Amino acid sequence: MVAHVFLPATRPVSDPMSGFFAFKRDVIAGAQLKPSGYKILLEILMEGKFRKVAEVPFIFVCRGAGQSKLNTRQQMEYLKHIYSLMLRKGELTRFVKFCLVGTSGVLVNLGLFWLLTRFAGLKEADFLALAIAIEASIISNFSLNEWFTFRDRRSPGTSFIIRLLKFNLICLAGAGVQAGVYALLNHVLGVFDIVANLVGIVIATFWNFLLNTWWTWR
Repeated sequence: MVAHVFLPATRPVSDPMSGFFAFKRDVIAGAQLKPSGYKILLEILMEGKFRKVAEVPFIFVCRGAGQSKLNTRQQMEYLKHIYSLMLRKGELTRFVKFCLVGTSGVLVNLGLFWLLTRFAGLKEADFLALAIAIEASIISNFSLNEWFTFRDRRSPGTSFIIRLLKFNLICLAGAGVQAGVYALLNHVLGVFDIVANLVGIVIATFWNFLLNTWWTWR
């Protein structure tokens, strides 16, 4: 699941962590393999050169002898490996771009809200102004992500409007996530409101990024 979320190229393979696999020699000819830990298949799937992968199911039975290698150290090695591949394959840079676009959306939101309430006569209808500002920031974020963050992941089989609708749904749900986290931390646990809101923003940002990489720009 972690590999599928953070390394989208592994999604066609149901088990990128298998230790039982075979490949042709030319798949890794000239590849710069830098695995961390013993699950080298993940490295080959990301750095190797191939056109397709075939999976054959097998029954994984309970261990009959010996001890599992899956200890805390190996789990940390796995996370380091995921981070290394994200850095090498540009997925970490993609996340930074997503955050930068999100920051620009905050400016659009605040700027338009200020204009609508101060100059467009919507000061008494501030909730309407807020709704317009939120939707404008979502459209702005989508357009920038479409052109800047996920330019290489636009599927020709999905229309611009469909992707925009998906992005809208995810971001509106993300706003609910942010509000829920804020309410829990501030109203239930008594955390300082600014800190509670910041934590909500961080969690909502991860929510928006992961869901959009999984659904909007597959």
